[in-house]
Amino acid sequence: MAGIRLAALDLWTVAQTCWGEARGEGSAGIYAVAQVIRNRHEYHARWRGMSPRRICLAPFQFSCWLPSDPNLVKMQKVSCDDAVFVACLVAAAEVFGGSVMSSVGRATHYYADTIPPPGWAIGSPVAVIGHHIFFEGIA
Repeated sequence: MAGIRLAALDLWTVAQTCWGEARGEGSAGIYAVAQVIRNRHEYHARWRGMSPRRICLAPFQFSCWLPSDPNLVKMQKVSCDDAVFVACLVAAAEVFGGSVMSSVGRATHYYADTIPPPGWAIGSPVAVIGHHIFFEGIA
């Protein structure tokens, strides 16, 4: 897999998103969320070529960025003093750098099994990692 060099702000935002979405899911969950962001950047017609930061911050794409998310302020203030955030930075760099294989195929969407399936969740999932269910081929 060819690597993509991320600008510092893109790397930071991808890591924040991984922290906000998957900090309780362990390493596998963190890498999976980073891969979804990369897959959107590489393969999804709507997002292809957009900056990773723009993909993460797009309205209603990642629940951790919703104004109503109770952890938004914490996520926005997270720093390298947080070991899990450092792991998220490493995961973002490795996924975008192409040094790890995708555990979610070309999945561009996922949802947590703690909520009812969203309307877009059609077909069979390509992976289940922790509490997240991953899908490819979502328009």
